[in-house]
Order: sequence, then structure tokens, then C-alpha cells
Amino acid sequence: MTPRLQEVADDDLALFARHFRTNENIVHSITYLDPSKIEHTLVIIKPDNWSYASSKPGSIIDMFSRTGLRIVGIKVFRFSMNQALDFYGPVEGALKDKLAPIFGLKAKESLEKEFGFPLSADTGRTLGESFGKEYAREEFYKIISFMSGRRPDTCSQGDEGKPGSVKCMILIYEGENAVQKIRDVLGPTDPLKAPGGTVRREFGSSVMVNTAHASDSVQSCEREMKIVKINENSLVALLDEYLGSR
Repeated sequence: MTPRLQEVADDDLALFARHFRTNENIVHSITYLDPSKIEHTLVIIKPDNWSYASSKPGSIIDMFSRTGLRIVGIKVFRFSMNQALDFYGPVEGALKDKLAPIFGLKAKESLEKEFGFPLSADTGRTLGESFGKEYAREEFYKIISFMSGRRPDTCSQGDEGKPGSVKCMILIYEGENAVQKIRDVLGPTDPLKAPGGTVRREFGSSVMVNTAHASDSVQSCEREMKIVKINENSLVALLDEYLGSR
């Protein structure tokens, strides 16, 4: 849409504002022969893609378009720290279970090397429960900081619920087997282990800075959509602010 006059453009924007104010942010415009086969899945194009102007976000969306799925919802979003904690809450326990024993063992080996005598298995388990879990918590805090721009242990009181300093883009895809189709194109968490031609292999750089997130199940998608308030269209406030200044 390229109106020739500013007045026409403003009229169009006012029309969009009225529409978005009273309608959901998810498009429901297709009737499927077998609705029971249709899934939604949520994708986040993460903050590392927005640190400078580039074609990365568009290229990532192009790669997901291979699936043939429809984009039925989209919004630019800034996680508050509380929202990031809620969204990634299930990851914290998994990190502790996975990392605590590994780094407890590494701490035990480092101490044995430094002081020149073997430590007992009980000491190793104690290090896992102490140092190992603290290390896992630190990794979790890094994820929260990466997604919201704020760390839980340094966030000022009263700022926990405010939009963060970094942005991402939320997309909702719809179609048959949507969850698995998107995850196949996304690739595994570690970009170095991802197959060639996947989003994370092409654009990711580490396990945390891995360019995008995708729901791992329909149930996860439903939970995640509630956290990011997918049906609240932030464009309305922007349009109202702009039109009010005209």
C-alpha cells in the first residue's frame, strides 16, 4: 500500500487501528477439511538478530517458509524479566539436572589437580550440589538477561515487570504437523551440531545465541502464547500515538 497523500495514509492507519483494537491478533480465515490435524506453533526470532540492521530476520522467515505453513500471528515484543522467567522457567530445572553433576565433577578434578590429592565421591557430589547448581543458575540467568536485557539478581526493584531493553519478533505458524515441521527447519539447540541448511546452523553462534526458538509441543505453544500475550496487538498503541500527534 503506497498512498499518494499523507491524508490518505493517515486514514488508512486509522482504519487499521480500529480493526486491531477490536480483533484478535491471530488470523482465523481458513476452514480446513480436518481441523483436528491443524497445529499452531510459536517461533521467536531472538534479540541477537536485531542488534544491528541486517537481512537476517527476513532470511530466517524465508527459511521457515519452506514448511508451507501459514503465518497467522506476528508481533514485535520486549520480554520483561518476569515474562522471561516465566517463559524459560522449565529450562532452569533441566539445566540444574544436566549441568550440576558435570561441573561438580570438573570442580573436583580442578581441586585435585591444584592440591595434589584425590577427593572422595561424596565431595564430588557435594560440589555438584553447591558449585554445580550455582553454575547452572548462572547459565539460566544469562538466558534471562539475553532475552530481556535484565538479570534476576541485579534487576532494580519495580523494573521486573517492565518491557526489557532488547526486542525480538514473535510469529505464530499454522498447519498440519506445524510443531515438527518448524523444528526440523530450525535445527537442534547447538548450532555446531545442527545439519547444514537449518536456521541455527546458518545463523546461530552458540547454544544460547542460537538465533531462534520454537515450541516443542502444542501444549508448550499454548503456554508460551499466554506469556507473550499474543492477542494483544502492540501496533494499536503505536498507531494511536502517531495519529494523536498529527
